[in-house]
Amino acid sequence: SLGEHSAAASLLPLFSCMQSGRRHALRALRIGGPVRGAATLLHESRIPTDHFQDSLPKMPVPALSDTLSKFLYFAEPLVSDDEHLLARRGVSAFAGAEGPALQAELLASSERQYTSYISAPWFDMYLRDRAPLLLNYNPQLTFEDEAARPSQANRAARLCHAAGRFLLTLEAGVLEPDVFHTKPKVSQTPLWREAVRLMPRSVAFYGAAATGAYALDMSQYANLFRSTRLPRPELDELSTCNDSRHVVVQRGGAFWAVDLLTPAGEPVPPSQLQGAFEAILASPADARGGS
Repeated sequence: SLGEHSAAASLLPLFSCMQSGRRHALRALRIGGPVRGAATLLHESRIPTDHFQDSLPKMPVPALSDTLSKFLYFAEPLVSDDEHLLARRGVSAFAGAEGPALQAELLASSERQYTSYISAPWFDMYLRDRAPLLLNYNPQLTFEDEAARPSQANRAARLCHAAGRFLLTLEAGVLEPDVFHTKPKVSQTPLWREAVRLMPRSVAFYGAAATGAYALDMSQYANLFRSTRLPRPELDELSTCNDSRHVVVQRGGAFWAVDLLTPAGEPVPPSQLQGAFEAILASPADARGGS
């Protein structure tokens, strides 16, 4: 309809403000915002989304001797006998020289922060790597065909609408925490959820683990939405803009910004999104995109 196609006129500008700085903690999100109606949210978990974050056990720093022995073990099938001999000599020299001092520095660094000791080095490696993100880092998703065979615009609209509801559920703090249930008959019950909800955050992980339910780290959810990777000469930057309400749609060489949320923070109806996507698909092949 004309009303649906007019949605293209309400597209956001493509480039919006970007707030610098990494966000590795779930609490960096606007957790605890207003709880919206059932039609807006995916669900309303009795256990707060970040309930387990303060009690997750840290990954222990392995002993230096274990690290060195594993290095030699995994290197053996990859190198020649002569090369492995050189590696053993190098490991022996390292263990008797700078190894203990570096191990002590690693232990001290781990004690100073409540996170995995490999977190900062991993992000540094990830953001410094110049290899293409596709295939090397980013997963590829394939969606199953639907029996009704909806149009491209219709399916994209429903997918984006669901993503918007997921975002609002996450930011309201009522997205169900990621938990690995080894005894679902015990832990996936209303009584279990209520008991765990009442546990102090400082011990919630261990209380759940006692019943065979292991909470998973959700810190990277902070970069799941309103976030992008900005290219830099040596070290790229993860950046977020908490006021962003749009997604970027690419058609050919053109890029368009489409609102998923209204100025009031409510999800844009799927029919309106579909109208915007149909308008983009109907645009000339040489269109430059925009808002």
